[in-house]
Amino acid sequence: MPAIKDMVVVITGSTRGFGYAIAESMLEAGATVAITGRSQKVVEGALTRLQTKGRVSGFVLDVREEDQAYKLVEDVIQEFGRIDIWVNNAGYSNAAGMMLDMNPRDALDMFMSNDLGVLQCTQAVMRYMLPRKQGLLVNIYGNGSFLRPASPTGLYGASKAWVTSFTRSLAKELKGSGVQILGYSPGMMTTDMLTSPIVVGERGREMLKNFGFVLRFLGQPANYAAKKLVKAIASHRREFTETKLFKPWTPLLGLMRVGWENITKTGKTPGFELNYQEAYQFKKTKA
Repeated sequence: MPAIKDMVVVITGSTRGFGYAIAESMLEAGATVAITGRSQKVVEGALTRLQTKGRVSGFVLDVREEDQAYKLVEDVIQEFGRIDIWVNNAGYSNAAGMMLDMNPRDALDMFMSNDLGVLQCTQAVMRYMLPRKQGLLVNIYGNGSFLRPASPTGLYGASKAWVTSFTRSLAKELKGSGVQILGYSPGMMTTDMLTSPIVVGERGREMLKNFGFVLRFLGQPANYAAKKLVKAIASHRREFTETKLFKPWTPLLGLMRVGWENITKTGKTPGFELNYQEAYQFKKTKA
């Protein structure tokens, strides 16, 4: 993959959070960027903030809707002439807490976004990339992607484990096709998904009692991970690569940093708000 400059990049779920940070970093690197969001209002709001940074357009996309994924591919090609890089970023964590306390309907919506959305967008863009025998697909991993327990966000972790399995299988199936694939795990980021989480049930409250400390020593700004992603793409050469920012020594470095900040009084816990909900209880419907 050549340098990012002048590449046409599509980023799903990019009106806020990590996706927005990716868009900023891509524009700073000289790319042409297509951002997406679920409504015209949020897309226009993000465009207002991004338009001074480079060539960018916005499109409405709900990744749960198959026809919208195919339409996005057509619309981007019509406007920019091609698609060089596609980033499957859209997704979210429904809540923190015990998996047995979660509302299955909330979990279903998350799986539809995090997993079905990745499948549908990948199928749509591959219909364009494969005949050309070139292009780069980036799938965003997350907590759970490498099959370690993901509590207190176990259902989100299960959805990200699916993304990893899907990405690895796809890479095997597309070997020799000319299309490159990158699985990218950005680590713990201080986006609103993390700083304003829903916490379900009493066990969930207990599990997050030290949340502020964990957020402080493991959390990184989204733009840090986004800039690392741009560098990973710019240096990407293999057919398939997985890049993980969280290293075995990351917690130790975080603790050392927090310790130094405490001594020098230069650091503080990022602001956050926990939004509590009662645990889900099944209610039998009347016959």
